[in-house]
Amino acid sequence: MPEATSDPPKVAIVLRAGLEPGVAANVSACLAAGLAAAVPGWAGHPLRDAAGLASVASSHRPISVLRAEDATLRDLLRRLSAEPIPEGACLSLFPAYAREMHDCVAYWERHAQTVHADVEPLGVGLVGPKRWVARATGSLALWR
Repeated sequence: MPEATSDPPKVAIVLRAGLEPGVAANVSACLAAGLAAAVPGWAGHPLRDAAGLASVASSHRPISVLRAEDATLRDLLRRLSAEPIPEGACLSLFPAYAREMHDCVAYWERHAQTVHADVEPLGVGLVGPKRWVARATGSLALWR
């Protein structure tokens, strides 16, 4: 686990504008869980309160939740598909077809057979060097 004074990576989640609140919350949670599992160290520090209740810390970094119109989100996914992902960075996708799937093995198989630059995304999660995440997300507005 990195020290609190280290410079952890930047985290951003980009959601398709217009998602219903429940869908947006689910997509965000799924993307954040995938990123945290793939790039440990920015979330999940073990904690214990004064009464002995054990828990884990949420993210040690702010997670920017941004919104993008369909065309902008598709363009982001195309750009990310065309460039190598920097070392230490990670990308998590939530394609629209994932909402209808409730079996992770079936999802993994479909994911492996799909070119995601060509599908309808509901969200994209990024964790990595600040410059890479900032360049990818540009001036997208915060989710509201």
